[in-house]
Amino acid sequence: METSSKIFEGMKALQVCALNRLLISLSTFQFHMNLQTLCLIDCELSDISMLGKLKTLHILSLSRSDITELPTEAGDLENLRLLDLSYCYELRRITPNLIRRLSNLEELYLHGCSSLKWATENSTKRESYSSLSELNLLPKLVVISLDISSEHLPDGFVFRTLPTFDFCIGIERERWYQKRDLETCPISRSLRIYKSVDACKQLLEDVEFLQLNKVEGHPNLIPSLNLGFRKLTSLNLRQCHFMQCLIDASKQQVPITALSNLRKLSLSHMFHLEEMCNAPQPQGFLRKLEEVIVSDCGEMQVLFPIAELRSIEQEGPSRYLSLQSLKIVKIEGCNNLKYIFPMSVANSLGLGQLQTLRIERCSQLQEIIQGPEVLISMSQGLARLNKVVLINLPQLKGRGRNDIVLTSPSLHLLEVRDCPQLTPFIVPTNIQVLEFSEMIEKKQINNVTVPERRGGTSTCLHKLTELRVIWTGPIQVEHFQNLTQLLVYDCRRLRYIFSPTIARNLPQLGILQISDCEELEQIIKKDQTSSQHHLQPICFPKLNWIKICNCENLKCIFPITLAHGGLPNLWDLGLAGVPKLEQVFEGDETNLNKEEEKVIRLPLLYSLTLDYLPNLCMPKHRYTVGAVTETNRFSTDLSSKSRDLLSKQENSSKRKEEKLREMKRKIDEQTELHSSN
Repeated sequence: METSSKIFEGMKALQVCALNRLLISLSTFQFHMNLQTLCLIDCELSDISMLGKLKTLHILSLSRSDITELPTEAGDLENLRLLDLSYCYELRRITPNLIRRLSNLEELYLHGCSSLKWATENSTKRESYSSLSELNLLPKLVVISLDISSEHLPDGFVFRTLPTFDFCIGIERERWYQKRDLETCPISRSLRIYKSVDACKQLLEDVEFLQLNKVEGHPNLIPSLNLGFRKLTSLNLRQCHFMQCLIDASKQQVPITALSNLRKLSLSHMFHLEEMCNAPQPQGFLRKLEEVIVSDCGEMQVLFPIAELRSIEQEGPSRYLSLQSLKIVKIEGCNNLKYIFPMSVANSLGLGQLQTLRIERCSQLQEIIQGPEVLISMSQGLARLNKVVLINLPQLKGRGRNDIVLTSPSLHLLEVRDCPQLTPFIVPTNIQVLEFSEMIEKKQINNVTVPERRGGTSTCLHKLTELRVIWTGPIQVEHFQNLTQLLVYDCRRLRYIFSPTIARNLPQLGILQISDCEELEQIIKKDQTSSQHHLQPICFPKLNWIKICNCENLKCIFPITLAHGGLPNLWDLGLAGVPKLEQVFEGDETNLNKEEEKVIRLPLLYSLTLDYLPNLCMPKHRYTVGAVTETNRFSTDLSSKSRDLLSKQENSSKRKEEKLREMKRKIDEQTELHSSN
C-alpha cells in the first residue's frame, strides 16, 4: 500500500515513526525536524537520497527493505547512533567513505545482506565500494553484525576488538536466525568462519559462539587458536580435517578455565579428530556442558576424556571429569567408539541432569557406560533420563551396564532399532512410547520375547523377523492398563498378537495397526478354556481405529463375542490384502441369546474399508452401525489388488451414498436368505 505524505501533515513534533510493509517516499519525512527514530521494515522505498535531510535521526532501520544502495547523503546523519540494514537482500553497495562519516554510530546491523560487496585489492575505481577498514575507524562502535564473503576480506585485514559482534564470514546465515519485524538482532559475541580465522584473531579471546567450517592449519583448538576460550558457551566444528583434538596439553600448560563455560558442543565430519583432550583435562573442563552432538568423526576413540582415570589416585577426586550439567547427548557415525561415558563419570553420579541419549550408526560401540563394573548408585544418577534412542549398533550388548540406562525409572520414550545383540529387558513403568525394530540379524535368535509393557501409551514393533510371541511368561495384567497404541509391522513369524488374558486387560487401547505379518493367524489367540469360566469377557472399550494390511494367513479378526458390544467406540475399520480372511467375527455362538446371535453392534462405525479380501463371506448377521450421513464412508472393492490401506481417496457425496445403499442392500439380501433357510 502506498503511503501519502498527507498522513503526516500536522505531526511537526513527531519523534518516533515505525511502519511495516508499505510503499513510501522518504521525502515524506523531510519537514519533521524532531524525528529521532525511523523504522521502515519490509518497505518499498523511493527518494532514498532524502535520508541526508533527516539530521536529527538517532535510530534508523531499513531492515528488509528493497534498497540496492546506501547513498552518499546518508553520511550526513551525524547524530545517528543505530543503523539497521539487516536482511536487505538487494543491497549491493555502500558508497565509499560513507561509514566513516557516521562518527557517533554505536550499533551497525548488516547481517543477512547477502549481496553486499566490499572493496578489495581487485576492485576497480568504477565499482567504488566501501572498505571494511572504515569499520575500524568508528570510535564509538560497540555492536556490529556482518555477513561477508571470504573473497571480500582484504589480505592482512583484522577486525579490531569490539564489545559485541556477530560475524558470518564465508558462511550463509541460517534462515531461522531471522528475527521478527522491528527487532534488531540480539547478538552477543558470535563468529561463524569458513577456512581462515586470521581476520578475527583479536575477537577469539571474548567469543561466546564459535562455528568453524573447513578451517585449515590448526591441529587443535587450544593452544593453536587461543589459550583458553574462557567465555565460549557454544562450539560448532565442521570438516576441520587438520584438527586431532580440542585441547593439546602435552607440550604446554593449559589454563584451568579452558572451555569451562562451554554449554553446547557440536562436532561434525571431523575425520581426524581422535579425542577432546590428550592429557589430564583442566579442572573445570566441560562442567557446564549441557548438549553434545557428534556425527561422522570416524577416528574418535574416546568421546569424554579418560585422562582423569590415570590421575585420580595421584591427584585426588577433584580431577575426575564432571558432566553434572549434561542434558542431551547425540552421537552418530562414530565407528571407533566402544563406549560413551567413562566409568568414573557414571560412578560419581555425574549424569544427574541427562535427559536425552541418542546413538546411531556406531559399528564398534559395545557399552554405553564403560566397564568393568558400575555401581548400583548409577541407576539413581539417571533420575532425569526420559528419552533413549539406539539405532544400528551391531555390537551393543544386552544386560549389565547397558540395562542401567535402558531401565531407568524416569524413561518415557525408548526406541531400539537394528541392535541384534541387545537381549530382552524389562521396560520401566513410566514408559510412554516404546519402539522395537530390526532387532534380529539372520537367525541368531529363534525365539525373541519383546519386553513386557509396564504402563505407557504406545508400542511399535517393526521388522522383528523372527518374533513369534510378543508377551510370554507370567503376566501381570496391571502393566497393560495404560497401553493406548499398538503398531506391528513386518513381524513375519508372529502367530498372534494378544493372549486372552492380555486382551481382557486393555481398557485404554485406542489404535491397533498391523501390516506385513505373513504367518499371523489370529489377533487374539483362541482360548483353550471355555468362555463360561471367565467372569470378565473380552472387550476393547476405547478401541476406535483398526488397520490390518498384508497378512496372508489371517482368517478372522475377532471372536464373535466382541461383535455384541465389545467394540462400542470403533469408528474406523480398514482391512486390505488379507486373502484368506473369511469372517471379521468368528466363533462359537452357543452362549449367546437369540437376539445377540442375529445382530453385530458397531454403534459408532464411521468408516469401513475392505480391499482385496477374495474369500470374505457375507455375514448372516444384521449389522447395527453408526448413523448414515453424506460424510460416512462405507466402501468396498473386493477385486482391487491395491494394498495401500492408508490411502483415503475422497469420493463425491453422491457416490458414497450409492455405495452405501448397495452394500446395505446386499447385506439385507444375505440376511433374508439365511433367515429363510
